[in-house]
Amino acid sequence: MSSENFEIKKIKVGAKPFTRPRDDRVIFGVCSGLARKLGISSTLSRIIFSVLTLLTGGSLAIAYLIIFLVSSQE
Repeated sequence: MSSENFEIKKIKVGAKPFTRPRDDRVIFGVCSGLARKLGISSTLSRIIFSVLTLLTGGSLAIAYLIIFLVSSQE
């Protein structure tokens, strides 16, 4: 019989947690973190977030604060 060496490889499962970057932030870095998570530019993320905030009557600003309080920095 031959002795075979079996190795167990670790596989990362799941998505990376949401973090706010320190280098690309305007106010708290929430839009920049969302942009990195979605794979879009941070400017586009800020524009989309601003338009949606205006369309929802400002209630998305509350979501912004909640995301800021819950998320961590990079």
